[in-house]
Amino acid sequence: MLARNYDNYAWEQANREVHSNRQEQGKETNYKALRHRVMILVACLLTFYMASVVRSEAYIAGSNNLVHLKQQESGLISGNAELKIEVETLKSPARITGIAQANLGMQVARSNIYVQADSKKIAYDGYAYAK
Repeated sequence: MLARNYDNYAWEQANREVHSNRQEQGKETNYKALRHRVMILVACLLTFYMASVVRSEAYIAGSNNLVHLKQQESGLISGNAELKIEVETLKSPARITGIAQANLGMQVARSNIYVQADSKKIAYDGYAYAK
């Protein structure tokens, strides 16, 4: 048995040298693989970061557009209210009567004045009664 251990000693020594060379090469390839994985991870993180920046920019642009549209809406609503007031003043009978008298020389006929009757039911006798 002792002789066998000496015979295997030389073989094991050679095997250890080969195995240690392989481990050193394996460590170098492990570092390469690790660097490769880290680079892929960094690239993925940068890609996700850029995507979030693009989404944020789109969100801010949409928000700014919404604010602009709301300002435009409030301006149009106030303009619409002003136009309604102007239409009501232009439709007033006093204005129309004033224009007819001043520009056209027309007069209001006193015999054709009509008055709205009460909501109470009255016997209609053919005449309109003033309140």
